[in-house]
Amino acid sequence: MGDQNLSKFLVFYQDVNYDDVFTPELIAEITQNHVDYLRDLDTKGVLFMCGLLKGTEEGMLMLNAQTWEEAESIVLKDPMIVNKGYKRYVIQEIVEANAGNNYLLDAHAME
Repeated sequence: MGDQNLSKFLVFYQDVNYDDVFTPELIAEITQNHVDYLRDLDTKGVLFMCGLLKGTEEGMLMLNAQTWEEAESIVLKDPMIVNKGYKRYVIQEIVEANAGNNYLLDAHAME
């Protein structure tokens, strides 16, 4: 994924689903499928990073995508979301601050 037009999207997986009854076997299967999905995204250059938020049960992904809609389509295929492991997700596009854009010091000029 060498496309310079890609943006980064930060995705938060929130509200672990305790309403539905998941057997230990089902949890293990969903988790393995989720990890396999992340590995595939990583291989394709879509996954920038992922992890858990320390001290919580919330997860996060940082994705390379062209649009918010593309990022959402990636999230909606994640087995953790498909199987309702989390009740909700939040996607935010990141406006990167770096030397090339003067660390957004002139951000008001970009609006």
